[in-house]
Amino acid sequence: MHNNYFRDNIVYRSTKISRINPFLILLVVCLLTLNIYALNSSSSEWELKIKVEKADIRLEPDIKSPVVTSALKGTILKSYEKAGEWFRVIIGPDKEGFVLIGYIHSNAVDIIKEKTTKEPDFWEEEPEFFQGIGLSVKLSGGLNYFFGGDITKGTEGLYDSNADFLSSAGYSLESKTESFHNAVDISGDIIFNFTPQIGIGLGAGYISASETNTLTVSGAGLLGLEQLRSTPKITAVPIRLGLYFSLPIHRLFAVSFNCGAALYLTKYSLTLDKDWTNLNSIYHKTSAKGLGFHGGISFEIKLTHRAIFFIEGRGRYAKVSNFKGKETDRVWDVWRYVDSVEEGVLYYLEDDNYPYLTILEEEPSGYKIIRKGVFDFSGFSFRSGIRFKF
Repeated sequence: MHNNYFRDNIVYRSTKISRINPFLILLVVCLLTLNIYALNSSSSEWELKIKVEKADIRLEPDIKSPVVTSALKGTILKSYEKAGEWFRVIIGPDKEGFVLIGYIHSNAVDIIKEKTTKEPDFWEEEPEFFQGIGLSVKLSGGLNYFFGGDITKGTEGLYDSNADFLSSAGYSLESKTESFHNAVDISGDIIFNFTPQIGIGLGAGYISASETNTLTVSGAGLLGLEQLRSTPKITAVPIRLGLYFSLPIHRLFAVSFNCGAALYLTKYSLTLDKDWTNLNSIYHKTSAKGLGFHGGISFEIKLTHRAIFFIEGRGRYAKVSNFKGKETDRVWDVWRYVDSVEEGVLYYLEDDNYPYLTILEEEPSGYKIIRKGVFDFSGFSFRSGIRFKF
């Protein structure tokens, strides 16, 4: 069946491996097949059946090319490459260990099975194989900037008033302050899409912001360096209801818009303490809740049909007031500390000198500005995360 001339002379088209382990023969054939498949970005695979009594397999895809071997009617061949009307086929190894590669004309075979694997064009739209039930979970984290309002100004005023008092008393001061406008923000949302582009979501998050301002004091009457520390802290759990709209711009990319309202469950606390007995220590611990509104835009990158990576910017308007809790003033009384506790509402007070915060049972008088302390959550955030579709 095999042509002896081509077996002995066309060595680059056949390999004599009869004395090699059969498993190695199989490995060579597999690797050769995989290599042929990998070299074609748009690869095809055909399963062929000889339909003539005897079909010639030639060295090149040309009727004048020498015959490498022949195959009888009914023989099944596989091809991974086609040149015009010719299929490139691999035959072997035979009993003597020869693997032959050649071309057979399409008139001599029937195509039993054909499989084409096309490398997708980057800009080509692809079918949505995964539809799911329209439910997705969105997880994200990032940085949050807020204006702060009365609580930021009031805590700064308490710190500054103590610093000026110590400075006027003749002490040397070294101040280290931080900005009370930045927070860490993590969140999660469950979104139900009632159309491919429009959905409604329910979510919650956790926002935490704190700063530590340190005043190092030295001077006459002190045993060494003493410190005054002011540590305000805000935490909030927003419970959100939002509307989502997705605008696909490519099979891999989309721009998404969202807007909605949120209930902010907020806690404010303050620790103002020192290492020596000349000044009182003050502790605030309060909580409140308030409504806010938000809107954002995100850029989405499809990782898989189930997972989407996004980068989001969000603006927010929210003001929380009517904080209720208690204030503890700790005073040194000769030989021990004495705590004075006041429960009530957090007030923002301002006179000719400093703004400050205090907690009182009843509204005070005698100040230029008197109002219930407002924490201004208005600001913006930048975050990134993953949205999983189900």
